Amino acid sequence: MSAPLTSEQVNYLVWRYLQESGFEKSTFSFQDDCRAQHLEGKFKNWVKPGALINIIQKGLQYLALEASIYENGAIGTTKVFSYFGPANVPEEPTAVPPPADVSMEDAGGDVEMSNPPALPAQQHEESNGVSIEVEAQKAELLREPPQTNGTVTPVKRSHHDLATTVAPELNGIHSQRTKRAKTAAAVGEDAMIIDGIGLPDTTSEEVRATIGSSIGVQADEYIQLDRESTGVYHISPSEASLDSAARNCKFSPTDKDSLAVSLETCHLFNVSDGLSTPNQNIQDLALFQQFGEEMSTIAWSDSGEHLATASWDGLIKIWDDKGRLRQSLKMHRAPILCLKFHPTKHNLLLSVDGHSKVNVWDVTTGKLKKQCELSTENGASEKNTPHDADWIDDNTIVAVGGNGAVEKFDLSVPLENGPHLDPAVRYEGHDAHKRVSSVVCSGGHDIFATGGEDGKIMLWKPSQFKPVGILEGHQGEISSLQLSHGSTSPESFLASSSADGSVRIWDIENRICLHVLNMQSPVDVLCFTKDGKYLAAGAQNLVVMAWLTETGRLVGMYDAKPGEDVLSKQSTMEDLSWDKDGGRLAVAVRDQKCAIIDWKTLINDAATKNPR
Repeated sequence: MSAPLTSEQVNYLVWRYLQESGFEKSTFSFQDDCRAQHLEGKFKNWVKPGALINIIQKGLQYLALEASIYENGAIGTTKVFSYFGPANVPEEPTAVPPPADVSMEDAGGDVEMSNPPALPAQQHEESNGVSIEVEAQKAELLREPPQTNGTVTPVKRSHHDLATTVAPELNGIHSQRTKRAKTAAAVGEDAMIIDGIGLPDTTSEEVRATIGSSIGVQADEYIQLDRESTGVYHISPSEASLDSAARNCKFSPTDKDSLAVSLETCHLFNVSDGLSTPNQNIQDLALFQQFGEEMSTIAWSDSGEHLATASWDGLIKIWDDKGRLRQSLKMHRAPILCLKFHPTKHNLLLSVDGHSKVNVWDVTTGKLKKQCELSTENGASEKNTPHDADWIDDNTIVAVGGNGAVEKFDLSVPLENGPHLDPAVRYEGHDAHKRVSSVVCSGGHDIFATGGEDGKIMLWKPSQFKPVGILEGHQGEISSLQLSHGSTSPESFLASSSADGSVRIWDIENRICLHVLNMQSPVDVLCFTKDGKYLAAGAQNLVVMAWLTETGRLVGMYDAKPGEDVLSKQSTMEDLSWDKDGGRLAVAVRDQKCAIIDWKTLINDAATKNPR
């Protein structure tokens, strides 16, 4: 007989689930309320990874078994048990069957009963005058979209052979997707069905479904790498006793050889002598943050003059490009979620914490200029938590957070009673019951974009209170937004990632989706090269993909998993960063060393060895 779960144990299971799933912001908020992190030492050795899901699944199996037992003791039914309501297809009532063996699936919690009653002979042949076989063929066509222009052929890079051709699959996932496409009736008669995702008819017909590269511009080959491949280099502190697990990584925007990586503290690496011999001839400068406090985020100014580092206790430090400490900023009392320098006034810094504050600093003097808080709705006593913020211009910022908040702050307003600043405008459009988690501004188009839990991307002009455009198509929460200018034209591209496992590239000028790039796992991070030529994305399955932005063609894939389809409970995709030339990509995965991928060299080698 098992002991009943206590509220303390339930809190710990929920906290572990949030942590293992990579929901850092939710983890911060939850542990701030219940202090579940202090139970780690008590339960860590007893509770296995995935414990919460395992308990829920076993509970559903028990409920399914319970539902299959009739009053006369017989077991078995043709009905598939579901805890979330009846199935969509109406079922004919059936008589109580005789006792039968029961088989259960150990996955989704549903129970599949063996020996279902046979259908009448006529029903085997046709249903409503249509052959069952024909219906099955139609369903199969809907299930797997056809592939055009052949299949993708990856080029595997290893220590033994830089040009070995391997089977056409991504990370063990076959190129043909098995996701069931939605029917037109489910999304409206005028909707387009693209790659299993219902798109509104306002989306351009140029949308191309992808499995890493656009079907319309299918890749003949791409470079496929893993942790042991040639061209992947791992760097760690020169002091062997220090923790080398990467949490953030950022190349300097002005020095392609300067890379900041947050470990136990921040380290400034100089990789100018090449990476052919990892951890040799690589200069390492440790930037001490705070004893016993883990790093939360880092950011460079666009000029490369300042590096900001932040930790979970709210302390921000400002360093110069040589690693010399210039300022310590100490007004926050919660983990720092976001740091953003002003794009032209490089002395101005935005910082967002996980409680209620969005601060504006002058990093040359160390002074707090403004302290912004999101408004509370309906007289709520608790403060609204911000999740992101960005600069609109020298005197204006936009902050986003819970309860659909998108709010503008005017920094030019003179203050008489300290630095506290109330919002000047609240923009209305996102679901008021869901959080907005990302905002990114494009000064060239006088537009900023927001995205969050409702799965919608909204485009705004600072002077208008309602959105000027809504980009729809994602089927899950928006996890990240990135803006970049095209490499051969002045038009801006907006990249969005989502929990639905896809990345989309949008033309924000014409409000159309150019490419749908699928990664088969929730996507956490995005990064454009400085010239906008390439886009990289990292997913929760620890796979990184890189595409040509303008065509959507896949050029490379890196699998950061430590073993064949093995995920450590601590391994989560944390950060990506291109160097200023777009030749090397740094990858930070929690519980691993920082990896640097020399994509430029690998792509040039592939073009030389495999001419088309």
